Amino acid sequence: MANRPCPACGASVQFRSAAPYAVCPYCQSLLVRRDATLESIGRVADVPEDFSPLQLNTAGVFEGRRFTLIGRIRKAWEQGSWSEWCALFDDQRLGWLAEAQGDLVMTFERPLEQLTPQPKPGALARAKPGNNLTIEGRRFTVTDVKAVVLLGAQGELISCPPKGTAMKSIDVRGPGMEFGTIEVTADETSVFTGRFVEFAECRFSGLRALEGWTPPVAAVR
Repeated sequence: MANRPCPACGASVQFRSAAPYAVCPYCQSLLVRRDATLESIGRVADVPEDFSPLQLNTAGVFEGRRFTLIGRIRKAWEQGSWSEWCALFDDQRLGWLAEAQGDLVMTFERPLEQLTPQPKPGALARAKPGNNLTIEGRRFTVTDVKAVVLLGAQGELISCPPKGTAMKSIDVRGPGMEFGTIEVTADETSVFTGRFVEFAECRFSGLRALEGWTPPVAAVR
C-alpha cells in the first residue's frame, strides 16, 4: 500500500494494488500511473447514489479466494445503468464484479488474441445477438449489444474510459453459468470472461447498511 500526491490538487491518493488507474477522492481527477509518474488525464463524476449493499472495502470470497472491492465505475445505456466493482484478490490478481439487475458476475480480462475469429477493424461494433465466437477455446453466443457511457468512477481501477468516450458493450453467454463482455472503443478492444455468482456464495463482509434490507444469513461472515 502506498500513498501518492494527486498531480492535479496535491491531495494524497491511496494505492493498494497494481491497478493503473485511480480517481482522486478530493478533486475527481482520473489518474493513470506511467512507470514512476502519476498523470492526470481528465476528470470524472462521482458515482451516483444507488441502493447497493456493496461499497468500497467490502470483502468477499470467489472460488475459495478472498477479494476486496477497491474501485467502482457506473455505466449507463438508454434503458438503465449498472455498477462494475474492481476486485483485488489476496494474490494481487484483479477482476471485475459486475452488479446489474439483481445479478452478480465476476470476470477477468483475457488477451484479445484468445478471441476467435480475430475481429477485423469495426467488425465487433456491428455484432448482433445470436452471433457466435470463441474465447479461449470455448464457444460463446452474443446476447446483447448496446452503446454505453460512463456515469462516474471512484477508487482504483483496472481500466476507466475517459469522460465522453463512445463505447460498445457486447455481452456473451457460454456453457452453464459462463458469461463474458467485449468492450469496443475507437482505440481498443477488451475481452472479459467469467461466470455468474450467487450473492450468498461470496460471503461478504463490510456491506453497506440499507434501511429495510437484511442480507441472507448465509451471505455474510
